[in-house]
Amino acid sequence: MKPQLTSAFALFAMALTGCESMSAGQPEPTPQMSDADREAVSERKKAIIGALSAYEGVYDVSEAAMATAVLDEDGEPVGLLAYASPVEAIKAGDMAAFVAAMKNTLVRDGESQPFAAAIASIDAAAAGDYETALTLAETTADDENMAQLGGFLEAWYLALDGQFDAAIDAHRAVGSSLPGLTGDLSLAAMLEAAGREEEALAVYSAITPSKIEAPEHEFDPQSILYNHVRLVISRQALLLRQMGRVDEAKALYSRLADAEPEQSASFAAAMEQIESGRGLDEDMLETDQAFARTLSDYSLALAYQRMIRSAFTGQQPGGFDDTKAAFDQLALLIDPDNESLRLSVVGDLYDETLFEAALHVASAAPEPTAGLKLSEAQSLVRLGKTDAARSALATAIELAEEDEELGTYSNAMLIYALLDDREKATELAESTPGLAETDAEKAGAHSTSAAIYSQFGQFDKALFHARAAQELDDTHERRMALANALADADQTDEALSLIREEALRRPNDPYMLNTLGYFLIENTDQYAEAFKVLARANALAPNDPYIADSYGWARYRLGDLEGARRYIEQAQRALAPNTHWEIEDHLGDIYWHLDRKDEAREAWQTALDDYPREEKRRELVDKLENGLEGPPPEKQPLPDVSLGDDTEVNRQDI
Repeated sequence: MKPQLTSAFALFAMALTGCESMSAGQPEPTPQMSDADREAVSERKKAIIGALSAYEGVYDVSEAAMATAVLDEDGEPVGLLAYASPVEAIKAGDMAAFVAAMKNTLVRDGESQPFAAAIASIDAAAAGDYETALTLAETTADDENMAQLGGFLEAWYLALDGQFDAAIDAHRAVGSSLPGLTGDLSLAAMLEAAGREEEALAVYSAITPSKIEAPEHEFDPQSILYNHVRLVISRQALLLRQMGRVDEAKALYSRLADAEPEQSASFAAAMEQIESGRGLDEDMLETDQAFARTLSDYSLALAYQRMIRSAFTGQQPGGFDDTKAAFDQLALLIDPDNESLRLSVVGDLYDETLFEAALHVASAAPEPTAGLKLSEAQSLVRLGKTDAARSALATAIELAEEDEELGTYSNAMLIYALLDDREKATELAESTPGLAETDAEKAGAHSTSAAIYSQFGQFDKALFHARAAQELDDTHERRMALANALADADQTDEALSLIREEALRRPNDPYMLNTLGYFLIENTDQYAEAFKVLARANALAPNDPYIADSYGWARYRLGDLEGARRYIEQAQRALAPNTHWEIEDHLGDIYWHLDRKDEAREAWQTALDDYPREEKRRELVDKLENGLEGPPPEKQPLPDVSLGDDTEVNRQDI
């Protein structure tokens, strides 16, 4: 079988071709040559040797990029041939290999490659070589399809070189063509870095709407705009705080509280933080920090565009977002100390089940922090390295500063729960709420403690903490968590009453309908009502895996095994590469009754490996050992899902 030529091997072949071409058609330097000819030949040789050496693991990249290199057992970079393509290097968190691969393709078939030039320019900027960065950015800007990116980079390299007036003029020329709010956010960051704070505030004010409207629910298209508004206000408020204008900063959060009164406790906490400065960075924005933040904004805007395009076509964006990952990781080359950005990169990799890469990016930081050690511990658990995970947890707790203790302990207890360490997890669950200062912090701590006690089957304690959280912060999320805790504690009627009240407030929120429908399936015999509610939820969000699972499970309860299998397998595919124990458990039951016993046991084993609650673990172990007894649910006619002419759920439907 003839092997496929991967991208990395193609690059390697090109380098070899260049080498052969030079040896056959290009002379070696000789004493008779002019100095210019000799230098030209030497430069060509250097380029080829540099290209070839990259495949041996020695990269011609910045120190910042080199610090991200994945190393082999001998402590040497793994080399480009370790990756089937440059994207695989991004997925490994190896920006040294990615940048080297891009630099090796700067010129192909005699033509400059604008995207490769853009990547190489960012690496040059990371090395402080702004002259080279500008030259490479000009190559990108000369390409019709990449003129916006090239112009954007040119502006920032001028700023990094201290030429702020020229940088701002260059930025204004391309800012309006950048995706989403990137142009405005980028200009504001550049003005901040230039010490022109009043102008930066004017930009922030111009993109803050006079009337702020909160979304009705997570699927409301208003959510994207509202998230942008919250981002703008948080940056504007921090700048005002740094300028000593605390009252103006607090007034911005008051506007958010007016738009979203249910989140008043959270906004009150934000105002308290603005007042006290607790946990805030008091230093003004440096230029490299501003550029790194802007690169991340750029990648986020591109990701939003991807989401919107998918929504228009009725699809759910799936798979690894290599563009966002590349720009975020490149931003870390510019500002390696940016912990929040690094944690975001780690989280994205973790969510794609790229646990080795998540661990690598977290551990590649210049200095360890409590948050990064927690991220390491979480990835180590997923990799089955439990001793190393415990060590990372201990280091996280040791590194936590006073204003980080609450967040560190809250996350540590969740990771101890993954390690099935009941003693340490519940010890933290009992003590952590006492570290909180604001109502929002206390509610969050109680909510996490409730989740821990629920995980270990201590439902009375879970209910206590869930009630405490809801009393302190009476939001939709807290009420739903309380309903779940009530159900676990066998207080089904109170739980159902609470869920129905919430469903009447949010009759067309797909997740709220999902909550009601699934609760009815799991805790009552009202399967017909559950089916109707979940049919509506699925119609509103047909690509959501959790809703598809619930809808499929309703079909299972009504004896429609094939329909159940179809929807729950759809949920499984939509969630991939991740898994969820409940989806796998459902599939196992369906496969068993379809006489697909081996597939049933495989699904149950996957569920067992995916950290279910203690009581569910026991049930799964029993299924693996004994299978299911008795016949499947009796087949019944599926209920009519017509919900009226307005196609909306109303009081009669609930």
